[in-house]
Amino acid sequence: MNLNTFGGYIKGGNYDVLITHGNAVMQENVRFDTLVVKGILQTSACRGRRIVIDGGMLNSSGEIVFDSLSGHGRICTQQHISARNIAFIGEMETYSRLAVKESIRVSGSVKAKSLVASKAKITGHTSIKEYIETGRLEIAPIRTTMFERFKMNEYLGPNSIQRIKAMDVILRNTICEKIDADYVVLSSHTHVEKVLYDDDLRLDRTSTVRLIERRWNMGEDEELQRKVA
Repeated sequence: MNLNTFGGYIKGGNYDVLITHGNAVMQENVRFDTLVVKGILQTSACRGRRIVIDGGMLNSSGEIVFDSLSGHGRICTQQHISARNIAFIGEMETYSRLAVKESIRVSGSVKAKSLVASKAKITGHTSIKEYIETGRLEIAPIRTTMFERFKMNEYLGPNSIQRIKAMDVILRNTICEKIDADYVVLSSHTHVEKVLYDDDLRLDRTSTVRLIERRWNMGEDEELQRKVA
């Protein structure tokens, strides 16, 4: 079943393609293959295969579960967001965890209690209250005069992350309490309290680390013993 609605209530059921315009409210027992949000959609829970935000806004008081998210706009929930892939332009906010099985790429802002993903690249502003766990993490700001002109002050401040556990970490303009990784690159006024790393740590002149600790590599220990012998 397909539905193209211009507001009002969306009854429970299974939908192939569900397109919402204007102000709409979706019941909790709605399931969909593809959801396209062109207006403002309110829901107490959201489950389906594919979500496309086409300049709209998705607000949920419950969890949002899907395979893929794309498009541009805003998505916000009081509960967790669970996905396979995210490639999005705009704002994402959850008061709980953001769990992505594969990759997340966002240009805009991401706010969450925690973020877990295989790969994560966020360009804009990031605020993670507890921790990020990922294979590769890249975080960088967006440089534009638009933020000052339109009083979008949160984009002007540094990214904020409590803890990071990853293989590769590349941060710009970020404040972080602790990083545990193999390879770390910090630049553009990034300040970290503690870095624990395996392979390499690189900082530019504007960035600082208060405490640096490198793990003892057993392979390096054996090589050193051979050289001494």
